Amino acid sequence: MTELGTDMPATARRRNASGESTRVMLMEVAERLFATRGIEAVTMREIQEAAGQSNTSVIRYHFGSRDGLIRALIAHRQRTLGTDRQRMLETMREEGKEADPRAVVWLLVRPLANSIAAGEMFVPFLARLSEDPRARSDYWPEHLQDEWTQDRLEELVDAALQDLPERVRRGRTFQLYTSLINVLAAAARSGHGMSEAQLHNYVDAWVGMLTAPVSYETRGLLAGQDGD
Repeated sequence: MTELGTDMPATARRRNASGESTRVMLMEVAERLFATRGIEAVTMREIQEAAGQSNTSVIRYHFGSRDGLIRALIAHRQRTLGTDRQRMLETMREEGKEADPRAVVWLLVRPLANSIAAGEMFVPFLARLSEDPRARSDYWPEHLQDEWTQDRLEELVDAALQDLPERVRRGRTFQLYTSLINVLAAAARSGHGMSEAQLHNYVDAWVGMLTAPVSYETRGLLAGQDGD
């Protein structure tokens, strides 16, 4: 009886480990397919076959549906990104740089660059996801809403640009996110990665874009729109 009692947990552990390994493999295969071909262009059958799985129900078994797989993938990657960003944010606070535009840009960029360096295709996946206006409501896991979402990152950028008019801040925040996601996604798809010099150059440009003076022409146009 003792041997059986010892045996069963070991068997269960092996089965659970095997199941988790299959889940992760399916997410990584799906991530690569979504990143290269687009979210809507990839079927469950294609993911199953690319993962070398003969069981046609394997995705439904582990994730319930294709949308469930996408949500699980986002949650899987966001956990690591969120941990990295929280650690960076704590350091920023200790150094009094929480509202420093350069530090805030690095808070967005560094975890994504680390993901690319690790060979992950999550950044190109995010770029594909950003092309779909329904992505947040359809795919973003509900339990991540209070964690490291795009909205929270935008709040940090917004706090670093308090000297600029609100509409300028909103526009530049959107421009920053769109630019960095697509630039980093292109680097990931190329397979060549990025050197630290390239990465710093990009960050210099993004900080410059965020903090550039607002021209008299722009201020006049905004004032005119507010008057209307």
